Amino acid sequence: MWLLVVTVPVFGQGYNDKDILSVQHFNVQDGLEVGDIQSLVFDKEGWLWISGLESDLGASTFLQNTPKLQWFDGYNFHTVAIPVDETFSPRVVNLYERIDGLFYLSLISNHSDKLFLFDPSTLDFQPITLPTVVGRIDIANMFVQNEDTFIVLDEGEETYLYRLNSDLSFEKLFKLRTESGQSYLYQVVAFNDHFLVSEARVGVIVYAPNGDILKVFNYEDFGLKKATNSEVMALVDHFWFEDAHHFVLKYDKGVYEYHEQTMSWSQSEFEIPSLTDPHVTSLFQSRNAINDSFGNVAWFSKAGNQNLIKREYLQQGNQAARVLVDVKDLINAGSQDLHKELYLAELGRLTRIVFKNTSVNNFLEDYSIRSIAHYRGNQYLAATEANGLFLINIEKNTVEQHPLFSNGQPFFPSEIRGVFLSGEGIWTNYNEGIILIDTATHEVERFRNYPISAMVDDGDRIVYGATHFPLMEFDKTAKVNKVLSKNDSLRVLDLAKFDGSFYASTADGLFKYNDGHETFIDIPISSDKLMMLSVSTQLGLLFTTNDGRVYRIKEEGSKPELIFTDPAASPIATVFEDKENNLWFATFAGLIKYYPGSKEVQRFIEDDGFSNNEFNRYSFLQTEDGGVFLGAIRGLNFFHPKDLKKLEKGGEVVLTSLTYFDRKSNTNTNITAHAELADVKDVSLPAENKFLRIQVAPVGLTQPTQVIMEFKLNDGEWLPIKQPGEIQFNNLGAGQYLLKVRMVDSEGTPFGKDLMLNIHAKEFFYRTLWFGLLCLLLVVVVSYYFIRQANKARALGQHYSRSLLKVQEEERMRISRDLHDSVGQQLILLKNQANASRDQQMVKNVSATLEEVRSITRNLHPVVLSRLGLTAALEELIRKLDENTEVFFAIELENIDGLFDAEEELNLYRIIQEALNNIVKHANAVSAKLTIVHKKNKVLINIQDNGKGFSIEDEQQSSGSLGLKTLQERMAMLKGKVRIESGDLGTQIVLEIPLK
Repeated sequence: MWLLVVTVPVFGQGYNDKDILSVQHFNVQDGLEVGDIQSLVFDKEGWLWISGLESDLGASTFLQNTPKLQWFDGYNFHTVAIPVDETFSPRVVNLYERIDGLFYLSLISNHSDKLFLFDPSTLDFQPITLPTVVGRIDIANMFVQNEDTFIVLDEGEETYLYRLNSDLSFEKLFKLRTESGQSYLYQVVAFNDHFLVSEARVGVIVYAPNGDILKVFNYEDFGLKKATNSEVMALVDHFWFEDAHHFVLKYDKGVYEYHEQTMSWSQSEFEIPSLTDPHVTSLFQSRNAINDSFGNVAWFSKAGNQNLIKREYLQQGNQAARVLVDVKDLINAGSQDLHKELYLAELGRLTRIVFKNTSVNNFLEDYSIRSIAHYRGNQYLAATEANGLFLINIEKNTVEQHPLFSNGQPFFPSEIRGVFLSGEGIWTNYNEGIILIDTATHEVERFRNYPISAMVDDGDRIVYGATHFPLMEFDKTAKVNKVLSKNDSLRVLDLAKFDGSFYASTADGLFKYNDGHETFIDIPISSDKLMMLSVSTQLGLLFTTNDGRVYRIKEEGSKPELIFTDPAASPIATVFEDKENNLWFATFAGLIKYYPGSKEVQRFIEDDGFSNNEFNRYSFLQTEDGGVFLGAIRGLNFFHPKDLKKLEKGGEVVLTSLTYFDRKSNTNTNITAHAELADVKDVSLPAENKFLRIQVAPVGLTQPTQVIMEFKLNDGEWLPIKQPGEIQFNNLGAGQYLLKVRMVDSEGTPFGKDLMLNIHAKEFFYRTLWFGLLCLLLVVVVSYYFIRQANKARALGQHYSRSLLKVQEEERMRISRDLHDSVGQQLILLKNQANASRDQQMVKNVSATLEEVRSITRNLHPVVLSRLGLTAALEELIRKLDENTEVFFAIELENIDGLFDAEEELNLYRIIQEALNNIVKHANAVSAKLTIVHKKNKVLINIQDNGKGFSIEDEQQSSGSLGLKTLQERMAMLKGKVRIESGDLGTQIVLEIPLK
């Protein structure tokens, strides 16, 4: 009884998720605004469109019904505003896809109906005017069939069938039989020479193209007996499968095939699936079957609070794949390709199912698998790390617990390293030793000894290794443990028997034991790299490393040779061969197929159908027909190597929504139109609001897969997109960016085509480079203006100063000439008269006066300068000063005559004269020296004394210091440089005058 209790829930897993990759539920918190989903339609790009009412309570007669239209990119819902007045309250909002990809959108209300032609690419709505009739006209239903669109209109007390042409004109076909002009059409299907129509009140009728009624079907036409007070016949679901029309009859939920040639019915070979009989009925379950775009069929059947789904595929022998999902009351469904995905709608919730499309069967996906063994027939025992044993049926794809008991109590062995079946029962281990399981009672007999790390079944004994223990054996008959090796501190990782010897991969190297003889084998790797062992009939003993290498020892005593290196350097848990002699390596980073001939490597991962990328040690089994069990840290995988195909994903990342601040409208603007987004390559963000949100999604995937998306800016790191399909920048820094978005698989390997978007985040104008350059230019212009004005003022000052000096020199020359020509001549005449009168005192006084006048004349204008040159004039000046003052003057002069013009010579003379006079007047010097050196392109003048010195700064700031200022002004006229150094030891004036 206990066995029945624990196995029933597990048996239920047979319907749950063997064929499902993922199940996602979406509601209003996820952005789904359509509560009452009335249609699910796919556009040409593959996006899902959803229409209906906002309320998840369905249409209301008394309350406002808000119409909603959204499309879904797999991550995010995007709402499209319907161009109707806010007071418009429809009860039906349906989408119908035309063959050209455009949609019809019909909105049916209790007062007036509206019809639009809608372009899902541009989001443009075009109103369609209904035919003009006397009185009111209402839309009853629409049906799109290949290139034809049929619309049923209620006109007062009558109902008519129209054809809606591609140019949006209406063509009235014929009148339909109804009650009181109010119709509820389930089906309108056009055939070559008639129409099949199902209406809720009048039943199923065949009409001729002119409207004549050809046939009214009754229950007997379906092979059914009409019960008393039975409901009117109705065809609630219609699908096309393998060149035949099939319908679901509302009365019994039976499926019937329609034969258009004979206008007759037969029982279809298809049945709506169910877990129990009779079918569970629900007033709210309104869909029983749908077609996908390829003609495959999905069947739905309510099973308690779930729905059982069966898929029928074209050209595959009507293969049935059943899954059970948590959808209580199905009101709508849609799929483009039932091999890949299916959308289910119920009130307030949309469910997306992604189907597996691989040749790998997964079991026990929540458990870590440690060992697999064949049990009987198609049943296999799988040992988990800590949750006991399970029985796998690979034909039925079922899993059930294989319960164990110890003294009548449930027992869950852990750390299992092998499972071996024999006549005595099932031999395995637990964390303290060997155990034997009775196959009849499931009772466990324990043989406690050492914790086992690896074990090998060797007939009537089990050889095993442990950690820090010797190699051991367990005698199955005597049921005792026995020590084999002398080495009692082996740390065994794996164990294998090869050529009659036992080999153990240990922490100290490759250990070999054979009937009392034991040794370590010399191998070309360090002992800390050694990992797992395998035996191949073709290759010999194989040992792997934790950095992805595989070596082989062809035969006992031969030298190990490297046969494979994993490019990813991942630890290798298992090595096996397939029937085509290809090698397979189960690693911690996927399963590798290795072609020895071409050396080609192919890696399979979760995306290719496996439960996990990290495969476990000790958890491999190859079946007689070549099938392979591989255990992973989560889940057990079964596949045939010849059927395993690498999943080609393809696809590309595209924009599905773009939101940014629009300066014109002064608000965030959102773009969701595919046609507009397809042209977006650049985005410009204004400086005042650099908010940006983009939503992306993969499109064009060739196979269903779990997609991970990453993004990066410029050359930054790739970052995962945390909010599914959405990247948001609240205040992006100013600059130029290249945004890249890519898809990666479960191993982080990129695939498909990336999305690239250029982003220009503008800076405030006062922070921009051009503004800085403009300011710099303004500063330069203003500075130039003031500098120019200053230079002009300085030039005017210099001009004034030079003019003043020139006038001064001219005035000196005039005074000197006047003194010489007038006073000088008068004094000479007076001296001659004194000499004649022999008045010696008079002669002496006149002579002194005459000499003083001559001295003044020479100071006012050195006549010797113009007559003998600058060099002679300076020598004369020094001689006079040396003679007439108490200062001793030394002189070292190079000839500088002819180096300067007359004006320059005069200025230079005056500079030296002023400097020497200052020494005499103010320095209190004992000696002074004038040095003039003529170099290639300049003249250097050094005037030095040993006087008391002076403060240069005070002298420059003094308002009475005309001598120093005049010196500097004259040097400026010579374009020379002056350097003055003055201190307690004297003063030195250095003049540097460039030559033209």
